[in-house]
Amino acid sequence: MGRGRFNKRRGGGGRGNGPQSGAFARDFKRQKRDGGGGMDARGERGNAHDGYHDIQKTNKAFETYYKAQNIVPESEWETFLDCMRSPLPMTFRINGSGKFATDMRDQLEGTLFAELLKEELKDEEQNELPPPKPLAWYPERLAWQCSYTRAQLRRLPALQGIFDFIKNANELGSISRQEAVSMIPPFFLDAQPHHRILDMCASPGSKTFQILERMHGDFDGNTKLPTGIVVANDVDLKRCNLLTHQTKRANSPTLLVTNHEAQNYPIIKGPKGELFDFDAILCDVPCSGDATMRKAPDIWNRWTPGNGNGLHTLQLRIAARGAQLLKVGGRLVYSTCSLNPIENEAVVAALLKECDGALELLDVSDELPDLKRSPGLRDWQVWDKFGYHPSFRGEEQMFKLCETMFSDEETKKLPLERCLRLLPHHQDTGGFFVAVFQKVKPMEIKEDVNAKKQTVKERVRLSLNVNAKNEIEMSHEVITLARKGQTASIPPEVDDKGEYLLPHRGATGPNGGSRWLGIDPVLPVNDPKVINSIYSVYGIESDDIALHKNCVTRTADTSRPKRVYTITDSLRQYLACDVNESLRVTSCGLKAFERQEIKDEVKEQEETSGAMCDFRLTQDGIPMMFPFVRKRIIRPTFDDFKAILERRTLAFEYSAEAPQRAVISCAETKKALLDLTLGCCILVPRDEDLAAINVSKADLAIACWRGRTSCNLLVSKAETIHFIDKIKVNAAVKMDTS
Repeated sequence: MGRGRFNKRRGGGGRGNGPQSGAFARDFKRQKRDGGGGMDARGERGNAHDGYHDIQKTNKAFETYYKAQNIVPESEWETFLDCMRSPLPMTFRINGSGKFATDMRDQLEGTLFAELLKEELKDEEQNELPPPKPLAWYPERLAWQCSYTRAQLRRLPALQGIFDFIKNANELGSISRQEAVSMIPPFFLDAQPHHRILDMCASPGSKTFQILERMHGDFDGNTKLPTGIVVANDVDLKRCNLLTHQTKRANSPTLLVTNHEAQNYPIIKGPKGELFDFDAILCDVPCSGDATMRKAPDIWNRWTPGNGNGLHTLQLRIAARGAQLLKVGGRLVYSTCSLNPIENEAVVAALLKECDGALELLDVSDELPDLKRSPGLRDWQVWDKFGYHPSFRGEEQMFKLCETMFSDEETKKLPLERCLRLLPHHQDTGGFFVAVFQKVKPMEIKEDVNAKKQTVKERVRLSLNVNAKNEIEMSHEVITLARKGQTASIPPEVDDKGEYLLPHRGATGPNGGSRWLGIDPVLPVNDPKVINSIYSVYGIESDDIALHKNCVTRTADTSRPKRVYTITDSLRQYLACDVNESLRVTSCGLKAFERQEIKDEVKEQEETSGAMCDFRLTQDGIPMMFPFVRKRIIRPTFDDFKAILERRTLAFEYSAEAPQRAVISCAETKKALLDLTLGCCILVPRDEDLAAINVSKADLAIACWRGRTSCNLLVSKAETIHFIDKIKVNAAVKMDTS
């Protein structure tokens, strides 16, 4: 597919092209509906409205522009405006899948919300407040809406229980504060456990988290791990770190976080030149954000028709790149939190034309049937700061306009009514736009020129840093190719079974250090001493999970890695095919093991016996690794299990020097711990106790450290409360959490 149309207009790339691109785009991206699990202060600000009492929620240009676009029927116009001026209700989604999610929902309905319904809810002016209600279109009532401002939640005594629950559950990761319309795109991706999925503009990560939930929905310790991958990308490195933080609760070895401009996302090819394509791609692009006025009312004062014009080209380039990377038969979901047809239908129409029949706009009216929606437009008006323009007459007569923004006769024949526009007054939400594409035939791919130059330069640097004669000769080949404007084609390494091997990507930095382009390297952990000690001590079989192939570290010295991350076969294949090191990886896989050496006089003896391992299991890694661990599992009584959660340590013997320390009450548990060598172990309640509270072993498995005099919890305080909450949710067990 040619890129000329995308590159010629101003604003492409969102960098250095005036106030409507670059920082402008990123600023509005920050104001989008994703609260990021409540960790993002912008989401807090948006729902609170504490600083916006003096803002005049009127804009004559806004009303004139959208009346002319006919996105709202005239009979609903005043209702639409009133809704846009009202505060956005707070919504949250119960994280996870399976029994714990439904049990938490039942607890909410049966206790917390039931108490609220016993009496009338009124605000400080004695106006009646509606009770919390589930989102009608969200499956299994796992998403809820509360029509209260943050100020009301804090000040009204009747709402204190809801406020405390949302605050604590959000911090623990049990729920995510997320705008209702932000929950929609992952459903249309139709993600399956075997799919390769790319989220092109992923931060802060709430939609990525939803995708991971779909990928792992059937994993219960007895079924196989997902065979697909999820790649979450963002252009801002700091926001990539936020993305990593928000998604780590998914505990997924399938996740890769990258740092690239979405419109120039690297094209990775296999050993035979075949494209490493994706089954599903989400393009939730930067936008003007004028559909988020309910939570960001300051947009009222600075809205102009040109806000969306400056982003149109960037949005089109991102969507086009997504179409290039999409597999034939795969889905691409394009979404914005803008009402503007220049950012929505105009981008969809231009993409369909440019792809020349390779993309089909899907009719998804039968998916999420309870979701109220308006059809897309086939005709719209184009405005800039000079006013209305009926047709494109050349850029010299217009301000930041291009031909793809205009609706023509060809556009009017496209099935744009299949797009979804969600208006705020339909279901008391923010505004939103979604278009769902399916790729029906291959399309031409032309790599970005700038990306090609960077790749060649990096290949030259890497090849010149080696000493082997054949590799030095290869460097001359790469230099020759660089002069010709070509890239070197070097196939990935394979083992004797034909499986891809991870390269030592980023092992040497630009100045000979251990960092690659400011990002830690991704290196395979294939030292037999490291891997075999993990296999032996924890009783893991290589046939169950191939740690010797699927472990990586971000430490330059792979013989002494600080942390060991596990990845899936598919993710290993993706990284192995990146022989030119085009991917800027900020996070990779699941942190399963962490170095914690034992400094004790018995260390040498235990190492000799083969019962010694310098790596402890992390709590993040236990949900995935627990089904494969056969050793160092202790089954305490429920009383001892609750005690270590509450006290964080259990002593083997009573000590007068520390009388406050809890002592193991069960002799059998004590003996089992003393029979272990020093190091990490896993505590899980006994089967009869688990059956009594109807919880699986994997749900209550906790990492502990068997010391010389006690057993100590290796779980953060926040995670500890989360485990206590699991017990409460499933069995209403009352525990002292003070």
